[in-house]
Amino acid sequence: MRQVIRVIKTPVTLIILLAILGYGAVWGYQQVTMPDNRKVATCVMTDVGANLTPDRVTVRVLNGGEIGGLAKLMAGYLRSHGFRVIYYNNSDQRVPNTVVVGNSVDDPEVKLMLGFFTGSTAKGDGRADHGVDVILGDKDTHIENPVASIPVTGPVCLPAIATSTVSAIPTPSPSPRATKKK
Repeated sequence: MRQVIRVIKTPVTLIILLAILGYGAVWGYQQVTMPDNRKVATCVMTDVGANLTPDRVTVRVLNGGEIGGLAKLMAGYLRSHGFRVIYYNNSDQRVPNTVVVGNSVDDPEVKLMLGFFTGSTAKGDGRADHGVDVILGDKDTHIENPVASIPVTGPVCLPAIATSTVSAIPTPSPSPRATKKK
């Protein structure tokens, strides 16, 4: 009797393990081929008044130079001026001078960030969330006393994370504070 159980036990165990492995493979394949229903991060039209201030701008700081720890240092600098730094790390891209990347070079959040780094260049990549990336080069170009705001007319498209503590309006309309009274 023990011989029969021993002879049957090994193939039964092997069949059970193969069934578990097969189920895991089918489940994994279904998960990988499932359509991606995640929403693309977008911006929200937000009334910021007459001026855009750093506390409304979401920033990622990336070190594109050879100096270690520069991204962390600049993240602290930008936080001290009120920016919402959500990420800092090294960049795969190497740059000699600071590059500010946003949706468009004409966006107010990009222009505000350019005021914090002398000699920096701006790039627009059409990003939907209107966050700003600062890719730092080896040259120290930050300004000690930068302009703390930039004038805007009407609502500004800001990342949803930056609008979580402010009131957002769904459609673009002129700001009452930004409109001149006659």
